[in-house]
Amino acid sequence: MSSKKVELSEKEYQEVFTIFKKLTTAKEIPPYEQFKKNLDTFFELTYDAYMGLGDKFISKDEAITKWIKFMGSRELSLEYFRAVDSWHAYT
Repeated sequence: MSSKKVELSEKEYQEVFTIFKKLTTAKEIPPYEQFKKNLDTFFELTYDAYMGLGDKFISKDEAITKWIKFMGSRELSLEYFRAVDSWHAYT
């Protein structure tokens, strides 16, 4: 059993990646495999705050701050968020 907060199928990863590529203004789009790893981390860091299902409380601001820090770019990190939110409402 996986401990991932969100389990996406390959098709779902591809759908989010396609949306990300359409929405992004980033000059360098990460390769697909790196995008998938980043997306898994995105869910790990933000899921509890946005879905309210975690054992410990974390605010949305804290979650996004951790995500931005992980990505090292506010712009790019928010584009992941937009892609996920466009694919399936996350907020």
